[in-house]
Amino acid sequence: MLMPFTLPLSRLLGGALVAAALILTSQLSQGVQPAQALYACDVYDASLDAEEQAFLTTINGYRAQYGLAPLSVSTNLNRSATWMATDLATSGRWSHTDSLGRAYDVRIRDCGGLPWNGENLASGTVLSTAGGAFELWRTSPGHNANMLQASYRQIGIARVYSASSPYGWYWATDFSSTHDGTDGWGAAWVAASAPLVPVSYSTTARAGIASPVSGYVSASGMNLTLSPAAGAWEYWLEIGSVPGSKEYYDASLGLWTNAWVGGLPIGATIYVRVWTLSAGGWLYQDYTYHTTI
Repeated sequence: MLMPFTLPLSRLLGGALVAAALILTSQLSQGVQPAQALYACDVYDASLDAEEQAFLTTINGYRAQYGLAPLSVSTNLNRSATWMATDLATSGRWSHTDSLGRAYDVRIRDCGGLPWNGENLASGTVLSTAGGAFELWRTSPGHNANMLQASYRQIGIARVYSASSPYGWYWATDFSSTHDGTDGWGAAWVAASAPLVPVSYSTTARAGIASPVSGYVSASGMNLTLSPAAGAWEYWLEIGSVPGSKEYYDASLGLWTNAWVGGLPIGATIYVRVWTLSAGGWLYQDYTYHTTI
């Protein structure tokens, strides 16, 4: 089962960055493959160069500071990010919608990515290094929130340079909360010299409700306690008037196993759906309660 989940997007293009681009054009690295027009999701090279790998190391070290899981590299997300960075450099446009009219999530899907995803973009002639792109995103609240999104498990990273483009260097990072199976790894580099180590995750993990076990709850407030699932990455709670609806409650619990919900209708039947995100994607269990005064 899939859960609809939309993440906020943001973009970065400041006046200072543009001004710096006008000054530092002559200081850019040489020998980089010029951007060329692409079609659909065909790219010249979706592998990571040294700076893109440095970005992977940096973002995973950053996430580790907040106790978040490292991101592994997805071939499909790399292809999507490379396509977008090249498209921006070629078209001179600035948007999460590409020159084919695709929103970021449609493009990621077209390139083989899975749902529950997000994207960061940046451009400027000062952005030849991973450190430059990372610092710009880290100091921008929307971009920083994307980099520290707890549910994300995979990333695609791309930087493209075009001498004829308005801003020179273009970076794109695409994220997904669902492993697409293209890399086979559960962890990625957390230090420049650290090798990838395969990690086994459950593909059937799902949390349940430990309490209340009774079919009757108070409309003024119910305190739900989940039974945790081994290998879970995130829990999500939906409560509504019919199975699968969420007009009474709809929120991520992170990895918290308690939630208090109030303001429910009196004398009603309510339906609680508990979602669990793990290596198998989003899985859920349903529960039914009746509200009393």
